[in-house]
Amino acid sequence: MKDIFTLLFNTIFVNNVVLAQFLAICSFLGVSNSLETAMSMSIAVILVMLGATAITWPIYEFILKGFGIEYLQTLVFILVIAALVQIVEAIIKKTSPTLYKALGIYLPLITTNCAILAVALINVQNSYGFVTSMINSLGIGLGYMLAMF
Repeated sequence: MKDIFTLLFNTIFVNNVVLAQFLAICSFLGVSNSLETAMSMSIAVILVMLGATAITWPIYEFILKGFGIEYLQTLVFILVIAALVQIVEAIIKKTSPTLYKALGIYLPLITTNCAILAVALINVQNSYGFVTSMINSLGIGLGYMLAMF
């Protein structure tokens, strides 16, 4: 349990994706001028990070590693992230057209948000288990949110 809190603390404060690793700068600069859009973008990024982790971890562990095709991880991870962003975009468009217009071009840019791909790759490179990968993703997402404010 202590390791989980350490990981969470490190990803939020020490190895913050925006402030320490300089990832996700484009969306940070694009929507951090308004509290509402910054909060909405942060929530969307966290949801996509968690969703991407929940999908990419088992794909990597059971399919890519199982068939010895780990070299396809980047391609597969990008495809999963792009599909998730499309789903999140459709949900936001249906539930909050005002927010959808406020986020504008930055919502589709989540697809190219290097922090989301970095989360999936970090989880694989560190051989995290599923729960640890989800905690890592949550911490990185919360760190992104912290940087937005």
